[in-house]
Amino acid sequence: MKKIASTFSFFYYLFVLYTLVCYALIYWSPLKGWFWGFIMMSFPLVIAGHLLILVMSLLSRRKKNIVLPFLVLLLGGFFLPRTFQWGNDPEEVDTAKKKLTVIHYNVHGFQHSHGGDKDMINADKKKMKDWLVDLGGDIICMHEYVNYKGSGVMDVTGAFEKAGFKNAVYFNSREYNRPHSYYGMVLFSKYPVVASRDTLFEMQNGMIQADIKVGKDTVRVISVHLFSMTLRLKALVSQRTSEGLIREGRSTARSIKLGFLNHAREAEVLKEWIRASPYPVIVGGDFNETPYSYVYGKIRGVLASTFEDKGSGFGFTFNEMPYFIRIDHQFYDGKRLKLIDFKTINNVKYSDHYPVMGTYQVIRD
Repeated sequence: MKKIASTFSFFYYLFVLYTLVCYALIYWSPLKGWFWGFIMMSFPLVIAGHLLILVMSLLSRRKKNIVLPFLVLLLGGFFLPRTFQWGNDPEEVDTAKKKLTVIHYNVHGFQHSHGGDKDMINADKKKMKDWLVDLGGDIICMHEYVNYKGSGVMDVTGAFEKAGFKNAVYFNSREYNRPHSYYGMVLFSKYPVVASRDTLFEMQNGMIQADIKVGKDTVRVISVHLFSMTLRLKALVSQRTSEGLIREGRSTARSIKLGFLNHAREAEVLKEWIRASPYPVIVGGDFNETPYSYVYGKIRGVLASTFEDKGSGFGFTFNEMPYFIRIDHQFYDGKRLKLIDFKTINNVKYSDHYPVMGTYQVIRD
């Protein structure tokens, strides 16, 4: 029995060492290789492991064993703001200034209802389009956006124009935009767009930048859609043989590895855009990265996180397996912008993502 306890202690000390490495990587984000990405991604499992050890220690006769897991968990509490928020009341709006409400939403091509018949799918598309138009945003940034001009249900751009979104910036429009159709990223604005640009990473992944004139002020809004990992988690968990489980597991690991490599490169471009801005910046979109990742840490190092400042609950933004992740984020210039309110709208199931919405006002000297 003594030998078993000694062996368990040895492996637990190794686990503690692994945990400290994980904490350091998340806090400083010094390394961007895919190997370190997997370690940072394991953070929730690491915390769950120490919680289990703590409970086991409390139930055992040797109460002194609770000290180490308790201290490790206490240190891990430093990352709690990235994970959970108790909810924060909206700030008071300065009526003398204009406010700016920015929505980021991966709409999944307006086709999340794969299983229904054509009439049901079209009905869902119309509901989604009407809901988005009525949401009350000033700027709506969409990813995997689809529009078919003059098609009725799928003429989404026409509906936004009628609702007052007179200004639009399209992603990689020369390549994908056609007189009758469009697929990609788009930014709609009720305020004037005085300048814009975009950059392509791969296929529909990239960034849109728009300088928005809000009253006397100019705000730079950057919408991002980082490399899509396209994980087949349903296929993975549905496997009934070890061979199938290994095959799908390897495929999933390869997709995540490729995602980490691409995201690190894309994050450097995004940081350059942020640092080059003469205006207050709002960045948001589908990052395909959790709050414990290299990308999140790097952007959090130059901008404030809306979720950490005004979020509520866990703020999960994914509407498919594994559900319990937050990969859509908004960041803002906390020195030049006042965050009035932020929310994840998780009561709509139109897409495989939930929209995130932040309301801001410019801070003047």
